[in-house]
Amino acid sequence: MDIAVNAVAGALKAFFADLPDPLIPYILHPELVEAAKIMNYNERLQVLRELVKKFPSINYQIFKYIITHLNRVTQHRKTSLMTADNLSICFWPTLMHPDFENKDTLATAKLNQSVIETFIVQTDYFFHGGEIAESSSSEGTPPPHCH
Repeated sequence: MDIAVNAVAGALKAFFADLPDPLIPYILHPELVEAAKIMNYNERLQVLRELVKKFPSINYQIFKYIITHLNRVTQHRKTSLMTADNLSICFWPTLMHPDFENKDTLATAKLNQSVIETFIVQTDYFFHGGEIAESSSSEGTPPPHCH
């Protein structure tokens, strides 16, 4: 069976978009945005690791699987051109179901995207008991600012 990668990605995104509730529970969105604002990268990671543990069990397991897969995709970025940044831009709305009619959602969009990017880059740390990954794009860089 020969199916284009973008068709599979589109079907996956459509599945998550059609869920009645987002994979990342709405109740945690404000805490995730606040975590994204933490200037110290290691502290930000620790807070995000505690927040992901608050997901309902099934949401956590599916999120872990999806983020681990997206991390694997980034390992082929030289051929696929899909970096953690690119993937997070594509997938954060699907995983969070933001209300784009809401002015606050637009103001925090980059922070939400940054959270997903961090989960992708630091998959081993968040989900597999690994160490913090070296990340030239994120480490030591302040989080994006909300306007």
